[in-house]
Amino acid sequence: MQINPYTINIPQYKGKRYVISDIHGCSKTLKALIEKISLTKDDQLFLLGDYIDRGPDSMGVIDYLLELQQEEYNVFPIRGNHEEELLFINKYKPNSLVVKYIQKEKIFNFFSSSQELKRNYFEFFHSLPYFIELDNYFLVHAGFNFNSVKPFEDIHEMIDIRNWKYNPLIANNKTIIHGHDPHELNEIEKRIKMNDKIIPLDNGCVFDSVLDMGNLLCLELETFSLICQKNIDDM
Repeated sequence: MQINPYTINIPQYKGKRYVISDIHGCSKTLKALIEKISLTKDDQLFLLGDYIDRGPDSMGVIDYLLELQQEEYNVFPIRGNHEEELLFINKYKPNSLVVKYIQKEKIFNFFSSSQELKRNYFEFFHSLPYFIELDNYFLVHAGFNFNSVKPFEDIHEMIDIRNWKYNPLIANNKTIIHGHDPHELNEIEKRIKMNDKIIPLDNGCVFDSVLDMGNLLCLELETFSLICQKNIDDM
């Protein structure tokens, strides 16, 4: 069987499975959510991309995820458009575009004095897959273009598509859980209750001043229950 280069194989698990999306530099909020779910080393934690930019502590988020992995927690992050953009920018170092990007997104500490991504962060971002397939789910940052000839190899769409439609045949009737496009909490809860085949999980954690937004969400897959953590970072 041909191996898809844009994904990874997930081992068997003993505990629970959790999915979190679009942290965007909110390290305090992420840690509070992880404490709330009482993550154990038997569990599997999947993250749907966009760990960086916008929020106050992008490096803190990545350092925390690396720490969890080093402590042998089963943490499986995938790639979002912000990680893809960071890797793209890194190719064109050093120039004014890199400087403006670093300043705008508050990610100074990822880069060396020569405006190059530090090795450990480059390796983390570069290793991120574009999607993960589980027994009953597909996990992806933005979604899939099922009009594409090879939707599971269309990496641009997987990190940046919006307003896409579900195809039960190509998706093998699996539920697709994604982030990227912020939805109101009421809409997300409604989709989960209805067992919709497309579940958005981005509630715009960084938009804490917007009505029905500003939560970092975690979906527990076995019970299909939603755990919410209000943004507690200093925005």
